[in-house]
Amino acid sequence: MRTLARPSASRSLAAVLALAAAAAAASAVGAAEKNYRLKDTDLKARVLWGAECDGPDGGGLAFGGEDQQADDGRPHTRVRDGGQWRAIHEALRAANPLQPLHDRVWAIRSRVKDAAAAARSVYFRGLPAPEERKAVEADLLGRVEKVRADLEAEARACESPPGRPGAYAQGQAKAAAARLRDALARIGALALADGVTDDAVRAMAAAQVELEQAAEALDAEPPPRALSPLVYEPRTGLYLLFGGDHLDYLTNDTWAFDPKARRWTNRRPPTAPSPRARHTLEAAGDGKVVLKGGYTYASNTDYCGGQYRDVADGEWVFDAIAGTWTGSGTAAPPDSRVYRTGPFHPDFYLAGPRPDAAAGEAHLADLPVNRWVDLAPPHRPRQNRDWGTVTLDPDRDQILVWSGGHSAHGGSDVLHYHLATNRWELPYPVEFPLGQLYSNTSYPDGFNFNRRPWVTGHTYQNYAYDPVSRRLVFTGHPGHFYVYDPDVADWVGRGPKPKGMIYSGCFYDLTVCPTPWGLVCWAPEGRLYRYDPAAGAWKDLAVEGKLPGPAVDYSAIAYDARRDRLLLIRSDYGKPFDGQVWAVDLKGLTAAALEPANRAAAASVTFTIDRACYEPEGDLMLLCALLPPEEDGSRRTPAYDCAGNRWVSLRIGYETADEGRRPRVPGARGRSCGLVYDARRKLVWGVDTNRVDVYALRLDAKAASPKALD
Repeated sequence: MRTLARPSASRSLAAVLALAAAAAAASAVGAAEKNYRLKDTDLKARVLWGAECDGPDGGGLAFGGEDQQADDGRPHTRVRDGGQWRAIHEALRAANPLQPLHDRVWAIRSRVKDAAAAARSVYFRGLPAPEERKAVEADLLGRVEKVRADLEAEARACESPPGRPGAYAQGQAKAAAARLRDALARIGALALADGVTDDAVRAMAAAQVELEQAAEALDAEPPPRALSPLVYEPRTGLYLLFGGDHLDYLTNDTWAFDPKARRWTNRRPPTAPSPRARHTLEAAGDGKVVLKGGYTYASNTDYCGGQYRDVADGEWVFDAIAGTWTGSGTAAPPDSRVYRTGPFHPDFYLAGPRPDAAAGEAHLADLPVNRWVDLAPPHRPRQNRDWGTVTLDPDRDQILVWSGGHSAHGGSDVLHYHLATNRWELPYPVEFPLGQLYSNTSYPDGFNFNRRPWVTGHTYQNYAYDPVSRRLVFTGHPGHFYVYDPDVADWVGRGPKPKGMIYSGCFYDLTVCPTPWGLVCWAPEGRLYRYDPAAGAWKDLAVEGKLPGPAVDYSAIAYDARRDRLLLIRSDYGKPFDGQVWAVDLKGLTAAALEPANRAAAASVTFTIDRACYEPEGDLMLLCALLPPEEDGSRRTPAYDCAGNRWVSLRIGYETADEGRRPRVPGARGRSCGLVYDARRKLVWGVDTNRVDVYALRLDAKAASPKALD
């Protein structure tokens, strides 16, 4: 459990020590508690994990949860009028004198987040000192200096807010100013001229959180959250809200909503219970509210393990008149956050020696020929990332992994693997979709609170890196495709899909492939679509000739760079491969079955055909598969010989850091791997998304004893 409540001019050392004690107590309690999984929810509902509360005279308040149809993932504040729920957040914002300040601070927060992503990327590239200084001077220094100036201006604006805001607004502005000063201190202490250190990356991430909390103090309503109950307190006539799960962190803020004034206020008690969600709130009728239970994060790396653990710290009582919490448990500073720890947090991947590209390149240059080598990167991600593939971002020299779902990781995060330094990067704290985790197909649609999509039941091959827009595109949700920008290390938008790419379970078999012309999506009925980033839309390619549609678990696609064509293979589910290969000429947009010379021989072998890449040096479409053992026990790798229009096999060995364990690459049958070709180094990279292991292969097809299948 990672708790964030850092020292500042506005928070005493005693408060910070109290928070540390609270975290330690929670951990001690948790050691004796059982980790568990949350129950799933009805995904047919528009709003998931929200709260509603009845009030007097037929009134009521609803807040929290994820709105699967909203552009920001939030249902916002809703009141019940005439028996109907009505959103009022726009009116709340219009009446909030601090809203312009909020919007400007949030914009700075977004710039700091993007700058932090750039700094983290520079760090993991592991450049020599002169090159790193040059990279920092070219971009990062100017951005940070501009942020410093803007932070100073907004801190002053919050210290003397415009107009004549009331006492509450002035107090909120003052609290925001203190957060801004803390963020400014972190940014001001950065010494980037000599390069980026791991401490600098942490400091920028911490400044981002300070800015988020500053913006929250200026907003018209509480930040979004899940599984956070509401209670109506009759003596004060207020609805009360405490804590909740932001899905990437837990909080312990306390808010009150006045239904007559139609206004939220942050109560800011001196201390509060520790961050939690799924607790209970009950009004005693005398101005006090009783809190019981709730969960904290378990950060469990077990297979399908429980990610939540009860907080057993007795009863807490909030005095709504005095604005204070009392209880038997250890109190914590208000407005704190608890994040997941270990491999679920970006700091985990900053540990250890500084990344070194020179050493990494030297190791890659010495790789043996025709042998898969386990590169054993440190700080391997968890949980397993089954049921997906990987894609190469050649512009930034990294592999991107957006994989998981069924019985696996179910977050929103895209992993970055840096080829030159053999290091994994996690761009932001992991967030989970509560009870839907590990389900087969039941993942929420739309955006979450951070405007990120959840993985689908599987991601299979329904995403890839687009070389035209230099972004990753994901097609697996029913109505929309989603776009991820590696430069800012986050999801940046979405757009509607054409009718032929919209259907139930589209994540199973929509198959996407990078080409110099842009991403191409292979869809049912043999239809092909090309992604046009300028238009933000998928265009029907209207290919002449008949193609089959893709099949779940039994199809693959690769771009033949020598002939500017796509190669497609598929089989019916659970049936032997028939050896056929289809080609689509991307200039003429014509399709044809190639009828390999030894197609029948390929049909007699039941190898996996759901992952492939084109290797131009050998002019081969290499499959992530192994043929049955030969007499000496070795297993050869199947490939399609493009020039010879035939199926061949190659003798390729392997070595692994785990003695006695055969790697899933190149022989995965779990639909949990990926192959990509790295033209810069002339290497094939394989990633086992189950264990998140990385392998590299220097292929010499002529030396690999090629022979035709017979």
